[in-house]
Amino acid sequence: MNNLTEIIKSQIRDLGPITFAEFMELALYHPGYGYYSSGNSRIGKEGDFYTSPYVHSAFGKVIANFIMKSFDIIDEEELTIIELGAGKGLLALDVLTHIKSANPEQYDRSNYYIVERSDHFRNESKKILIDHRHKIKWLSSLDELEKEKVSGVIISNELIDALAFHRVKVVEENLVEIYVSVEDGEIIERTDKPSSGDLEEYFQNTDVQFREGQEFEINLHAESLLQKIKGILRKGLILTIDYGYLAPELFSPERMKGTYKCIYRHTINETPYINIGEQDITAHVDFSNLIRIGESLKINKIQYTTQGQFLVDWGILDFISKGMEEKGSLGSSNEKERQAIKNLFLPKLMGDKFKILLQEKNLEISHKAFYPESPFKISFNVL
Repeated sequence: MNNLTEIIKSQIRDLGPITFAEFMELALYHPGYGYYSSGNSRIGKEGDFYTSPYVHSAFGKVIANFIMKSFDIIDEEELTIIELGAGKGLLALDVLTHIKSANPEQYDRSNYYIVERSDHFRNESKKILIDHRHKIKWLSSLDELEKEKVSGVIISNELIDALAFHRVKVVEENLVEIYVSVEDGEIIERTDKPSSGDLEEYFQNTDVQFREGQEFEINLHAESLLQKIKGILRKGLILTIDYGYLAPELFSPERMKGTYKCIYRHTINETPYINIGEQDITAHVDFSNLIRIGESLKINKIQYTTQGQFLVDWGILDFISKGMEEKGSLGSSNEKERQAIKNLFLPKLMGDKFKILLQEKNLEISHKAFYPESPFKISFNVL
């Protein structure tokens, strides 16, 4: 039994059962032993999972293309990029390197805020981003920007899915919550009435219908996150990249046990009470909720699509067709590089696994005025 497991059991014995959200917060973010806080998280081929920036630098370069066009639309003297949950800083590195090469004037006018709650990852990113350190400010929380008003672009890549979520269930047409408890020295689950009225109100004004016994996840952090963004962003764009669906598909009865999963060494399991602090815990994102909350805050949707279509729209094919010379681009191992890039946007790979939500605040631009005409459409099922 590891230290974190005993800490959680001791807390439950002293204070009673905790919500799954509270358990997940401890498992992932406990200051000393949490998966992300302690440095146990291993990202990449030899780790537990990998994200798009680890697949190929073309991902960050396409995001940089999007940011450069965004800067033209925002049209301010000083432009800010804020990356939420930046991890080791690989995306920031590719974005800043590409902007510096493609548009030095925009690079000089921009600054980059890395918001990363993990001390370990902040320290790692400072090493990786040493060549751009004069452009970057490292923060542990968005709260550190609460008195600022910035114009620019806010990005998150696989952040929302790792925010602590509640697990609930429909029993006799009522909503009950799944709690984490201890019995005979072992962690078990039990159900009781919801810990918050917000859980019961989550589906008000929606037409989502559930079956008896259906389980699902509710993430209550999205609203507070967008509230903070509203207070910080004076004018600009918000780009959210994650795996998930719109509500009708996400909460389909086909998913009777919800979407939560644990990831340990590239193996998926549904057992959160083993390897506590040593495995990731995630659930698919409810993009309908992000859109709905955004609209209530006057943060308006421009585009919801797949990662694959977004990358095609913003120029990833150029990185396949061009023989780039810099390290990490197409060179002696052309086919290997091409396949890595294709993994980012093709269906059945990362292309339709991940979705993109693009929102704006105080820009009052139409989709056609900003978003490029796609060179071709990839066949995806996007509601």
